[in-house]
Amino acid sequence: LSGGVLWLLRTWVVARLTADIRLENDKRLEELKAQLNRTNEALDGFSSAGHIAYSQSQVTLLPHRISAINALWASVLEWNQMATASMFVAILSIDWIRSHGSDPSTKKTFETLLDAPNHLEFLKKRNETEVIRPLVSERAWALYAAFSGLYFSRISKASMLLISSIDHAKIWERINERNLIAASAPPEILKLYDENLFQGTSAFLDYLKNQILDEFRKDLSGSRDSESAISNASKILAAASALVQSSKRESEAPDITTVRLNAR
Repeated sequence: LSGGVLWLLRTWVVARLTADIRLENDKRLEELKAQLNRTNEALDGFSSAGHIAYSQSQVTLLPHRISAINALWASVLEWNQMATASMFVAILSIDWIRSHGSDPSTKKTFETLLDAPNHLEFLKKRNETEVIRPLVSERAWALYAAFSGLYFSRISKASMLLISSIDHAKIWERINERNLIAASAPPEILKLYDENLFQGTSAFLDYLKNQILDEFRKDLSGSRDSESAISNASKILAAASALVQSSKRESEAPDITTVRLNAR
């Protein structure tokens, strides 16, 4: 009888402890669920507030972004003023430059093409476009950098022909625009450029203008650049920067003041 009583007592104690533990666990589980619900509600509130704040900031920025897009596109169109000089430079072979780069007639021709020294003021105004960069997408800016970089390299070459006392051929060979086209355009445009420089240049510039317009549309619609687009933009910017720097290197070319004085 004593053994039976002890067994029943032990069984009752185990059952009671199990029930107490289950009750305590259920209570803690309910508290945890309630805490999670409160956290989710707070996060939803933060998310909603953040979305509203972001929307308000975009509405505030929209007029400035539209103004930046207008300014960037205006600069694209203004670069076309240098189209004749650019294409003239493109068709000059390195052998012709070696033979005639320092001729007075060459200088006179390019003074007329560039409307020297007014082209210096033109280039200065193009540099002012940099201030709108934060308001346009990174890819739109990269495409513009490629567009303006090609023109800048061509106008830099033309400017060198206004000066007789430098090695034009050496500068000509140093400024390599093909790398920019390879980084910025589809293979078929690069192929066309290699086969026919004149047609390839036109196709490249048209491609860039169309891509810039497409980027403007995406930007205004609220689309964001993908990782691949950002990577591609960095590649284009690097190539454009390298081309511009090779056109501006002072160790082998005169500075802009020298060009201005000689042009006058």
